[in-house]
Amino acid sequence: MERRQLLAAGVAAAVTAVSATPSRAQARKSRDLVGSWLSTITATDPPLPPFNSLISFYADGVVTESISYFFPFPPPLGNLLFTTFHGAWERTGDHTLEVFLRGLVQNADTGAPIGIDNVRLSLRLDQDAGTLTGTFTTQLKSTDGTVLLAVTGNYSSTPITV
Repeated sequence: MERRQLLAAGVAAAVTAVSATPSRAQARKSRDLVGSWLSTITATDPPLPPFNSLISFYADGVVTESISYFFPFPPPLGNLLFTTFHGAWERTGDHTLEVFLRGLVQNADTGAPIGIDNVRLSLRLDQDAGTLTGTFTTQLKSTDGTVLLAVTGNYSSTPITV
């Protein structure tokens, strides 16, 4: 074979390989949990207005979540300021996982520490639909460990893609 024929054959093989490879969007849709997601959090007990968060799952079991940082609660809690949440996740089945997160909480008006918000998520990953759904429970504990607020509700997410 001449050099031109070899080069043409190589280019044709490369084009065939690329066209046989799924697109990034297809690969992303069927991908696993790892990555960043846009979530809607709906508290049902007590009922609170829904809000959004950004949550990122890492392959090593680490998870971070950012929520709207400022929440106005009625007294005695008042205006609260939350940090980014940090935690861990683990699989509990083929398409299910448990997540535990902690975030620091302070009084938004004075800056005084209030305590730690402890969040548990029980989630199901639907790779075909590209969704992550489930429930949450949270306990806001004071600096001495007293439960100041307990909330439960629903959690739903969609992946952030290019």
